[in-house]
Amino acid sequence: VAAANAAARAAGPSVAAALPDLDAAAALDGEGAAWEETVRSEADLLFECLQLMFLGRSKVASVPRVAAFCKRIAEAALHWPPRTAVRAIDFIQRLLVKYPAIDCLLSSDEQAGSGLYLRDLDDPDMCNPMATCLFELHWLQIHHDASVQAAAARLLAHARAEAKKHRL
Repeated sequence: VAAANAAARAAGPSVAAALPDLDAAAALDGEGAAWEETVRSEADLLFECLQLMFLGRSKVASVPRVAAFCKRIAEAALHWPPRTAVRAIDFIQRLLVKYPAIDCLLSSDEQAGSGLYLRDLDDPDMCNPMATCLFELHWLQIHHDASVQAAAARLLAHARAEAKKHRL
């Protein structure tokens, strides 16, 4: 924190004035509450943008693009703070409701695509997301936070209920 503040001051007064005082933010709470607030505000922006991209538009996004973002959000949720991970799981559930074609991501038995999922590809349409599944949801069911566990279990239960409904 001190090194970041020193670097900002060395870059000039205009840069130092534009950046928040990290020493003050760190001193607010030794437990990391200031960091959590920053993460929460960044998460708000992220989910607002994703909402506009995939759920708020009248134009429907391509299925491979939605599946790729769904997979990437699930991967990221493994590393996010609990509140952000719960929001990610809820967002994935809303995507599954709006785009039923990506339900195949919840099953390891079916593959809508062949080949390999290429997670490091920059273009989400070309990474072949239909060749994988959302196994991260099973990891999230054993997350250290109970709210994340409950959200993941709720999503998987919803997926099982939808699968039964479609089989009947």
